[in-house]
Amino acid sequence: MTTPPESPAYATIREGIALREQGRSPEAKALMAPLVADVESGDDAFAKVFLAHSLADVHENPEDELAWDLRALAFMDQLTDQRAIERGNPGGKKALLPSLHLNLAVDYRRLGDDANARRHFGLGQAHLDALSDDEYGDSIRNAFAEGI
Repeated sequence: MTTPPESPAYATIREGIALREQGRSPEAKALMAPLVADVESGDDAFAKVFLAHSLADVHENPEDELAWDLRALAFMDQLTDQRAIERGNPGGKKALLPSLHLNLAVDYRRLGDDANARRHFGLGQAHLDALSDDEYGDSIRNAFAEGI
């Protein structure tokens, strides 16, 4: 199977992630925010999930972070397993759910909503078997093992 070419938005999102990992979240947000209109009006559901999930991570305000993570989760309805696999997720779209639900669990915990935090933690755990046996999969499994 040939991987379809990706839009330039992917490179910008990856650059934003790198900035965030360097502790430069405001710069990451400024870099990625202009992509929202184009990505969300397009037909690449993976890019929509990827951008929203990445933007959530660069917001300091827990309400904003929650809103972006919920947006990413909502875009999952548009994503097909085939598209997720094409973008490097052998477990399909289910392989994205542990990270999304873990982030939502953390968001809700930060906001003092322990019931929703526990619910999303459980929803994420239910999909751990979809993760690849690689560094990324290990990092998500380890995060669940540590709890929220």
